[in-house]
Amino acid sequence: MRVYRITKGKYAQDLSGEGARLYGGRWNRRGTSVLYTAGNSSLAILEKLVHIPPYIFPKDLKITVLEFPDTMTIGSVALDDLPEDWMYRSEHPKVLDIGDQFVAQSEFLCLKVPSAINPIDENILVNPKHPDFYMVKIIDELPIEFDKRLLKEV
Repeated sequence: MRVYRITKGKYAQDLSGEGARLYGGRWNRRGTSVLYTAGNSSLAILEKLVHIPPYIFPKDLKITVLEFPDTMTIGSVALDDLPEDWMYRSEHPKVLDIGDQFVAQSEFLCLKVPSAINPIDENILVNPKHPDFYMVKIIDELPIEFDKRLLKEV
C-alpha cells in the first residue's frame, strides 16, 4: 500500500511522528506520536491547503511517498462510528480517544480514518511505535509547488 504526506523538505525523511507528538492533531493528543498520511496524493494536497492562509505560497515542500506491504492488517474507523460534529471540532474528545487508543494498543500499524475535508477519502494514521514499523519505506520524495490558482481569492 502507498500513502502520501506533504511536509517541509527538512522533515520529508522524518517518520517519527514527532510533530504530532509535540502539537497534537485531529486524531491524537500532545504526547502521542503518530504519522499523518493520506490515501492518495490529491487528498494530501487538500489536507495541506486547508492549513495555509490565502496568498501564502509555502516554499520547499516535499511530497513523500511511503509504502508498506499490502498484507498488513489495517484498522479502520467508519464514518458512522464518529459523532455528527466530529469534522467541525479539531479536538473532538472521541476522535482524540480513537487515535490515542490506536497508538497505545498497537494492534495495527495503520488506521484508516475519514478525511474531515472529504469524508469519501481516507487519511491513514501510521503508528511509528508499532513493531512492524520497520516495513514502512520511503519510495519517493518529490518537490511540490502548488498551482497558484488554488490559492487565489474568488
